Amino acid sequence: MAYGKGVMKGMLLTLQHVFKPPITVNYPEYEREVPVRARTNLIWFEERCTGCSTCAQACPDGCILVQTSPRDDGTLEIERYEIDFRICMYCGLCTEACPYQAIQAGGRYDDAQYIFENMYRNKETLTSEAQEYLASTDGRYPNGQTQDENPLITSMPTARSRIGVAGADGPLGPQHLPSRKQG
Repeated sequence: MAYGKGVMKGMLLTLQHVFKPPITVNYPEYEREVPVRARTNLIWFEERCTGCSTCAQACPDGCILVQTSPRDDGTLEIERYEIDFRICMYCGLCTEACPYQAIQAGGRYDDAQYIFENMYRNKETLTSEAQEYLASTDGRYPNGQTQDENPLITSMPTARSRIGVAGADGPLGPQHLPSRKQG
């Protein structure tokens, strides 16, 4: 008797969905809006990056490579920035770790490749993809903010937000921050 009851429940559920509108979208013709917090492809914005490599340190897969060298004014020049999307699991830890929102999730979601090696992207490819994204969204970042609304100053207390940029005539490094006794 339980067998007939289960079949009847399944048939009633099917009949309920027959009269509802379909939720399927014809993909090539129509595209769904990607939510702001969707974990899609990562976009790296070179103009926001300071080269601190917190994204690479936070990545559990080790798919982000950051190579920097110091400049004369104390900032870091980004020589190499590469993301290997072949091993990326799109967890979003790199986006949470970046204090300047230089890497954000929310790019394109149709990232299927026929050639596996094309999923390894270097600095130039990532920069061109970011510029294309900003041009297609009228300067709006994936987190929904515009370039004017999203300042480069972080809300987290870091060495960069407490003192000026170290240079040849100023202090070098975070070891010269005011201590509790001094300040």
